[in-house]
Amino acid sequence: MRTRHLELPSQIRDALRQFLNSVRKELGPGTRVYLFGSFARGDWLLDSDLDLIVVSPRFKDMPWHERYPLLRRMISPDIPTDILAYTPEEFEEVRRRSVVIRDAEGYWIELTEEVLS
Repeated sequence: MRTRHLELPSQIRDALRQFLNSVRKELGPGTRVYLFGSFARGDWLLDSDLDLIVVSPRFKDMPWHERYPLLRRMISPDIPTDILAYTPEEFEEVRRRSVVIRDAEGYWIELTEEVLS
């Protein structure tokens, strides 16, 4: 997992900072946010969407259909975004079974204040 500084448009960087802060306030410590897709690889275009994975123990008793709307409200509606939301246990399972997630694991970036500075 890379921990380098991301080269992002300011609108995207600001949206990710706001999202990270909102997620941590709503879902608490132990929640992890990963950026994958073109913004993580560095080959994004102006109309690229954000691809995010949010892993939180707080999703344990939350139905799948409630997770995405909760998270989507935390980021600007002006930014196209795909969000995957898992409990830690679900995430470990999907890492074993999903080719897409296994591929993303090779380049995804865990979002932190340091990465977004």
